[in-house]
Amino acid sequence: MKISTQWLRRYLDLQISDGELGEIFTSIGLEVEGVESVGVARQATLVVGEVLEIVRHPNADKLSLCKVRTGANDIRQIVCGAKNFKVGDHVPVALPGTVLPGNFRIDKSNLRGVDSESMMCSGKELAIDDNHSGILILGKETRIGACLHDEIDIRSDTIFDLSLTANRGDCLSHIGVARDVAAKLDMPLKLPKITEAAVSEKRPEGHFLESISVETQNCECYSTICIKNIKIGESPRWLMDDLSAVGVRSINNAVDIGNWVMVETGQPVHVFDAAKISGNRLTIRQATDGETIVSLDGKLRTLDRTMMVICDGEKPLVIAGIVGSIAAEVDANTVDILIESAYFDADNVRQTAKCLNVSTESSHRFSRDIDSANVARNCRRVADLVVEICGGEIASKCWQVGSPKRQTLKIDFRPSSIEKLCGFAIHLGAAEKFLTNLGFGMENLGSDLWNVTVPAHRTDITCQADIVSECLRMHGTDKIPETRAKGAGLHRDTDSSVTFFSNATGYFSNHGFFECCNISLRSEHEAEKLFGKGSALAMRNPLSSDQNCFRNSLIPGLLDSLKLNIQSGNADGKFFETGRIALKINGRFNECLAVGMVAISRSIDRSWEITEEYDFYDAKALILPILRNFCPKIPQFCPIHESNLWQSSYSAGCGSLDREKFQAICGLLNIGFTKKFDIKQRIIAAEIVVHPSIFSAKLAKASYAAFSQFPRVSKDISLIVDCGEFAAAVESNALRAAKKNVANDVFIESINVFDIYAGDEIPAGTKNIGLTISYRSATRTLTDAEVQAAFNGAQADIEKLYKIRKQA
Repeated sequence: MKISTQWLRRYLDLQISDGELGEIFTSIGLEVEGVESVGVARQATLVVGEVLEIVRHPNADKLSLCKVRTGANDIRQIVCGAKNFKVGDHVPVALPGTVLPGNFRIDKSNLRGVDSESMMCSGKELAIDDNHSGILILGKETRIGACLHDEIDIRSDTIFDLSLTANRGDCLSHIGVARDVAAKLDMPLKLPKITEAAVSEKRPEGHFLESISVETQNCECYSTICIKNIKIGESPRWLMDDLSAVGVRSINNAVDIGNWVMVETGQPVHVFDAAKISGNRLTIRQATDGETIVSLDGKLRTLDRTMMVICDGEKPLVIAGIVGSIAAEVDANTVDILIESAYFDADNVRQTAKCLNVSTESSHRFSRDIDSANVARNCRRVADLVVEICGGEIASKCWQVGSPKRQTLKIDFRPSSIEKLCGFAIHLGAAEKFLTNLGFGMENLGSDLWNVTVPAHRTDITCQADIVSECLRMHGTDKIPETRAKGAGLHRDTDSSVTFFSNATGYFSNHGFFECCNISLRSEHEAEKLFGKGSALAMRNPLSSDQNCFRNSLIPGLLDSLKLNIQSGNADGKFFETGRIALKINGRFNECLAVGMVAISRSIDRSWEITEEYDFYDAKALILPILRNFCPKIPQFCPIHESNLWQSSYSAGCGSLDREKFQAICGLLNIGFTKKFDIKQRIIAAEIVVHPSIFSAKLAKASYAAFSQFPRVSKDISLIVDCGEFAAAVESNALRAAKKNVANDVFIESINVFDIYAGDEIPAGTKNIGLTISYRSATRTLTDAEVQAAFNGAQADIEKLYKIRKQA
């Protein structure tokens, strides 16, 4: 939002410099993004001069040598190339040291061997007009030697480019900004005088239209005033200068007035040529699918039913809140006009502008929710200026259809909350004055309770914290007392989550996997398809429908990366990722740490060499060392059934985020799911998910012992068990039995499954599992007798659980 200080000073008696004004903008939360000087600053060296003599330059036919008086006893010699002035004319003279627009500094110079002590200026050089063909001739009433700014109207302005947050639509105008500055400086705000004219809810006498119909909920109220017999022409210089300063192009006096009032008040206004409105009626409605309109920029725009239009009896004239059409534009032949001011729904205008890819000054303001209470007032403001500048006369009262629906908001406010939220106290009298200056209504109910009425233009104020923010803004953040900040420092290298991710990254990289870094947003439809309805943490305002929720698994993103590499012919189909996901635990979403990997079961490279398939056991063996970092005793892996992500009976998992604070799953991905990614190969994957609280538990410190120098002794045992019995469970039971039957100086070094068999030689519904138990002592060599005795004891205990087929 561009703010002209010259324009702003019409509403405020500012006794401060433009630099100080910029500091005030920043202190009240109106960030200054840029500052630009327009016109010529007031300078003692820019004066009125009188031409005393004109002679030809001795060394140049096209130059003149002039004597110019710039004071009672000050006569300057000036070389000039212009020919439009004569002896006796009063002209503007820039003495040495003057700085003109473009940072052009005037100094004494030598032109073709003759000294030139100053410069006579054209209108363009003074930013008064665009005429650069000759010197600006001043009136005889101007005083010789006087400062030029005291004698003629020269624009000297500073333009502040303010970066406003989306909730401060009330500051998209000069009056809105002036209101905040006045509150900060505790000075009165001078609002423009507007001719009070009655507002009629029915058609007033003399109105050009027979009917105005509002047929959409996206328009709360619609005001119009008719003016007849105006004269269209060029706008006054001050009006064009004001618009130019804030980046608005001048069109003609009637249209310029509407644009000027919009920048003054923040209320967009549209001016119709009344003669071009067919059927003497206007209808505000939703557009129909495929309806077209040629906007003022000459582009044909196709509309749909979500967009709002203003139509006459035959055609749409305006895309409501955004841009008008050439069908009813004001031109040089216009005599009668209809002025429109309305309140349109902010969301609808924002959506329409986005769909049409068009942004205008009008849509920018409507989409940030204007003050609906001033619709009729701003309509009358335009009418007053049109009559003053364009002539003509008001033909009717203001006709308003509908009324603002915004209710007055009252908030119960506790003054003690200022210190509670800010950390320091603001004097209650000062806080009350701040709010009163900003236009808030105040009622002190006693017992630390105020009833605060929010002004209609402050749609961003909705709760007690917002009122505290206003008090702090007016008090000044520069007045916040200094305090020593206290807090525990946390270095990145000591953060447990960083360490976990760092270790996992190094581990997978060392095993030949490539790291991926995918966006953490996925499709809500995909997430709920994999994990059930309500499992996705959805966003309120997503940028796109395929990225509208926080991911609940790393696997889909890794499949995207794998698909891209397969399509690119990359045979190294092994990828991993570390990151955060959101999972629902006991009905509430928790942010968890995750490590995931995917790998093609068999290389896509064509080769004479047959390589082993990457399978479940490879994936399990890969993730077990990671699990042991925070879980020395890993729970038993159980097969997964009925999953949309994992292939049933070909994948398994262990742990629970609710109990153990982690879960790990590995195995074959659901073939139907991977086909949706156009991946034909079998994909082996694994994912470890850890709740951050697991790192708060203290793990037992690892202890190290010297390797035993004595040999180990191994014994094999073969068991027939039910097919449903897990090999890991059998191994675990056998380990417990073996440990139970050894002496104190003997330990079980390992127990491993070396064979699993199912076939005709054993009973149906059973399988044979072969185990090797290894014994060792750290202090001596074990004898066969003592090992056999320990093995027999273990065998006897195992017999209670399983039928022993043979032993060795």
